[in-house]
Parts: sequence; structure tokens; C-alpha cells
Amino acid sequence: MKKYNVCWIVLCKNEEDVIPFCIDYWKRIATKVVVLDNGSTDSSIELLSKYDWIEVRHFETEGQNDPYQKQLKELAYKEFREFYDVVIISDMDEVFYFNDLEKELDKMIKGNYDAMLLPLYSLCEDKKPEYEEGKLLHQLCHKFYKQRMNHMENLQDFTKISIFNTNTVLFINMSVGQHFVYTVPTQNLMIAEDAFGLHIDKGFGLDYKFNIRQKMLKNLSKTNKQCGMCIEYSKDYKSLKEEYENNQKHSFDINL
Repeated sequence: MKKYNVCWIVLCKNEEDVIPFCIDYWKRIATKVVVLDNGSTDSSIELLSKYDWIEVRHFETEGQNDPYQKQLKELAYKEFREFYDVVIISDMDEVFYFNDLEKELDKMIKGNYDAMLLPLYSLCEDKKPEYEEGKLLHQLCHKFYKQRMNHMENLQDFTKISIFNTNTVLFINMSVGQHFVYTVPTQNLMIAEDAFGLHIDKGFGLDYKFNIRQKMLKNLSKTNKQCGMCIEYSKDYKSLKEEYENNQKHSFDINL
């Protein structure tokens, strides 16, 4: 039995390729997973429904609507903080690994830290790895690079602020995409040791990433388009290829 009750809230839209890998990370950490699904039409719901500790909630938007997704995350935190010691909020392609989860949660909760930060690695593989039961995704992959997803000052080398202490944080205020996050009433952050965040980020090969981004580009809502959000999806193949190959040049194997 886990010492702390952890609720992990995840956004989802047609994530059948990554869900089997994500489940391996979730079950090491979470008591309950709540998936906020935005009308998936692939096998995502079928894969998630096999587990009684995963709750799927459905919502509908006219395409990817980041402001609305931000509100859903903030409201979900308010709802579940009353019942769990820790609430994690992430997109489906963001997972976390701890060598000793209980030790890190002890440090956060007993030290009255509001949230936990982890070093961040992103994938840039040559192809999609084959799922192997008993092996975590990062153990199957060998090309990772440092990506800046957290836009908070002096915190760019860490994950987004995603892991919250419900004993101290009454509510959260985040930007679209969760790149800026403020905890209320205070912002006392802790850096975890011997742990990391993994951004899968469609990093299962260049062609895979380009094709997924093209689908996501077509799914952007009017709100996203009007506000210029997720414009990175519009990169042409040549530009994305240069970026991807540059990341591979600077990649390393975190398993070594």
C-alpha cells in the first residue's frame, strides 16, 4: 500500500500509441488517474477502460482549445485536492520517474513545499520502440535531449510545475499549455533528487512526429488559431527535420 494517495490528472486526445507506456509510469505513482478525454476516436478509451483505477471523463471542444483545457486542469485540481495528498497534472505525453517516490513525497509534504520540480528529458528516437512488459519507456529508448518546457524564470531546465502538495496549495493558476504555473497562496518549490520527467513529445521518429503534428494542426480550434497558439505544429517537413536532427546530435542515453 502506498504511503500517500496520489491523483494524476491527464489530458487526452487520440493517444493510443503512448497510453501503454504511460500506464507503466502511472501505476508506480498514482492511486487514481483521471483522464480528461477530448473526443478520442482511436482505441484510447478501450485501452484506458481496462483499469478500475483509471477514470475517464469526456469533454467536447471545437478542435484543440488550450484556454478551455487550462480551465479544466485548474478545476480538476480544486476538486481532487480535498481527497488526495498529492495531485499531478500533465498532458498524456508527460510522465515522471522516481527511484524512491516515498522519499521525495516525504520531503515535499513534511517540508511544506508547494510543488516539486524534476529534471526534464525529451525523446528523439529513430523509430517507435516496441512495448515490452516490465520495461519502462525510458529503458527502451536511447536518444534524449534537454528541452525547455517550463517558462518560469530560472526553472527552464526542469519539468513544468505539475506535482502539487494539496496540504499547502489551495488552487493553481496556470497559463495555456501549463508553461507558467503559480500555486496559491505561496510558491515554495522543491527540486527532486534521483528522479526525472520524460517528455515523449511524439519523439518516435521524424516521420512519426511530422505526421502527428499535421493531424494536430488540422484539429486546432478557432480560439487557438486566433491567438496564435500551437503554431509550432505548422512547421514544414524540412524545418522539422533540421530541428529533429539537431536534437539527435545533442542527444544522450539517460540509462548509462
